[in-house]
Amino acid sequence: MLSFIINNNLWLIAIALMVAFGTSITTFRLTTRLWFSKPTEAKLWLTSGIVITALGAWFIHAICVATIHDKPTLIFLTTALCVISLILATLLVAMLDLFLRNKKLPVNHSKEKLSQMAMVDTLTHLPNRRALLQHLEAACRRSERSGTSLAVAFVDIDNFKQVNDVLGHQAGDDVLQKVAKKLVAAVRGCDEVARIGGDEFIAIIEEVKTDEDCIIIIERMVSSIRDITIPNHSELAITASIGVAMFPRDGSIGQLISAADTAMYRAKKDGKNQFRFFDAEIALASDQLLETQYDLKNALANDELKLHFQIKIDSITREPVGAEALLRWQHPVRGLLHPADFMHVAERFGLSSTISAWVIEESCRTLHHLKFLETPFSISINLSYQQLRSANLVSDITSMLQRFELPSSSVIFEISEYSAIRNESLFNSLLERFNNADIRIAIDDFGIHPSNLAYLKNLKVSELKLDPSFISDIDTNHKTRGITQAIIELAHVLELNVVAEGVETEGQRKMLTDLGCDQMQGFLISRPLPEERLIGLLKNLTLHFEETGQTFIKELKKIVD
Repeated sequence: MLSFIINNNLWLIAIALMVAFGTSITTFRLTTRLWFSKPTEAKLWLTSGIVITALGAWFIHAICVATIHDKPTLIFLTTALCVISLILATLLVAMLDLFLRNKKLPVNHSKEKLSQMAMVDTLTHLPNRRALLQHLEAACRRSERSGTSLAVAFVDIDNFKQVNDVLGHQAGDDVLQKVAKKLVAAVRGCDEVARIGGDEFIAIIEEVKTDEDCIIIIERMVSSIRDITIPNHSELAITASIGVAMFPRDGSIGQLISAADTAMYRAKKDGKNQFRFFDAEIALASDQLLETQYDLKNALANDELKLHFQIKIDSITREPVGAEALLRWQHPVRGLLHPADFMHVAERFGLSSTISAWVIEESCRTLHHLKFLETPFSISINLSYQQLRSANLVSDITSMLQRFELPSSSVIFEISEYSAIRNESLFNSLLERFNNADIRIAIDDFGIHPSNLAYLKNLKVSELKLDPSFISDIDTNHKTRGITQAIIELAHVLELNVVAEGVETEGQRKMLTDLGCDQMQGFLISRPLPEERLIGLLKNLTLHFEETGQTFIKELKKIVD
């Protein structure tokens, strides 16, 4: 085999070229290690590259000698050609490697940038929730080793939605950026501040021996946020409520944030613009909150939620024209609960949307059962501010009406005046969608919030509901009577229906009728009734109306009682 190779010069030349190319690759890969090595290691890699290159050149020369006998000039030229090939091959590999590196560099840079972005809040440039959890875990380990405590301070901006709704999201973002800077300035260099979402921040305060050690820092945080002002809107005060949990006293790593969050809610409940430490009383309240959350999740599955309906009558004919749907929870242990007893829990734990959808569906189901009525009858349904922000609200309602084969006029959705004026652009956009679907909107609790009445002329609503505070002394207080009369007349100029809530006496009913109020509801007419009693009452009233041609409140009261 060897004699065959020696006698066939082309094979030897091919072998020489392959050795040149292989040597080039090996040499280049060895010498490029210089870029990533320490000085002492760099010398080793450089020496290895030189040795490999020399051996490759010697091998090429040996092949040339074996190939070309007694022809020094030809041996020299052939060796030179092979060495040049060796150099060219090295340059080719180098250029190819450089090209691939430059192509990969932006990708690596992008990956590094994305990795950094995944750990940083883009608005405030503070660490985000993911980075916070990693820092908290490391801080707890340091705390255990040193035998000191650490504090987790949960910061929530008070009434931040009001800033967004009144001034817009750009102003809200500016406030968040200012809060971030204030918090960073308030803590020490060894502490960490992160934004975990919305208007919520968390500060990790390390090396704490007693609660008093961090109280100074927490008070500085509260005070610094209070110093934030909004140009041209000094009436909007920026304050924060802070809840503090201590490690290891208040639980493990996974429990700290939840404990601080619960303490923060206590600070809000106690008046806001302050801080509270997590303690036994708050822990008990937290346990009750979690218990209510658990029970509420089962309430829908166990058919414990109910709707009660308060009848609404025409002021002149006194005929029932509709009813307001009121949510109740028949708790197996605590009895009949009103929304004030549990809806704040539903909103906090993300259950409000499911419950609100259930209310709309059950109201439509009740209307379907009332199809025997020959006169128009509608059900009023309250909408929360959270529902107003749903992009699918109107389409979901329309689908529900079609499912139960109901006309759009059979429902009226009530929105509190405060929710309506909190974000006028959002409300106007929602109104447009409701109007396009031919669904009526009523402004609830009208008159108790300071606002410019001129905004009414641009609102395409169908109804105003007077707050009960206007009704309680309307027959005895001439000022209340004058204000109520002005509101009714203004509403009629704007072609709006007026409904009085909280009518409890005959004197109130007569005065409202004299003032031109269109409809009314209250305990004088009927207390809230479950569906089966509502259906039975309306059947009896329909029969009575067919016999006498009229409906009086005393007959209505007889049937209800």
